[in-house]
Amino acid sequence: MAVLLPLFILCILVLVLPGAVVGVTFHVTNKCPFPVWPAAAPNAGHPVIGDGGFFLPPGQSKRVRAPATWNGRIWGRTGCDFAGANAASCLTGDCGARLACNGSVGTPPATLVEVNLHEDQSKGNSYDVSVVDGYNLPVAVWTKPANRSGKCFIAGCAKNVNAVCPPELQVTSGKSKTVVACRSACLAYGLDAFCCRGAYGTAETCRASVYSRLFRDACPSYYSYAYDQAAVAARCYAQEYVVTFCPSRWGAAPDRVAQL
Repeated sequence: MAVLLPLFILCILVLVLPGAVVGVTFHVTNKCPFPVWPAAAPNAGHPVIGDGGFFLPPGQSKRVRAPATWNGRIWGRTGCDFAGANAASCLTGDCGARLACNGSVGTPPATLVEVNLHEDQSKGNSYDVSVVDGYNLPVAVWTKPANRSGKCFIAGCAKNVNAVCPPELQVTSGKSKTVVACRSACLAYGLDAFCCRGAYGTAETCRASVYSRLFRDACPSYYSYAYDQAAVAARCYAQEYVVTFCPSRWGAAPDRVAQL
């Protein structure tokens, strides 16, 4: 007992010492007028958080805990059906027809929140929102308490990308051909110039296209292509972050009923 008690006290001191980081909390919020199925996939060597995916009704929030050094991505899935007679799937962001993605990444196009956490406060945690692989939902990210100065706040979109998406990039659903997502030019055409690879694999050779400029116009804070210099890459340390889907509250429910 004489040995165990000091060890117990030492553990308590480590938890309460200033600067001691035991984890980060993401407040995942759905302000869309329809359900969203948020999902998270870790980078290699990092654990699955938030069970890999969950159901989030309109107007609801869920706290998701992550280690202080977690790296990975968070995205929202739409039009999911995990109880139907046919194989379960989502209209956008699907991860193998499972509610809990269990480390699997979502099928593009899907708007991605990319996260890189550091235990060392001096390095700062970094995060961004990317539509490099396409768009399905607007997302905003900020620290809690809110710090909208500098580059800690990544705003949502000024326009609904699905409403302005050109036909060649559209992902549609149902007989009514409702646009549920917008592919990137790389995803649609697979060309090196659009994908920033091969001879176009550097910041000097990869340039914005008419398609990436469409994403840039609608969502000025997001990465619209791989070497987008105008995007907001936040580097702000906090122990709590807010990830909000549909911060501007537009759009109707993805049209799953119309396809039946």
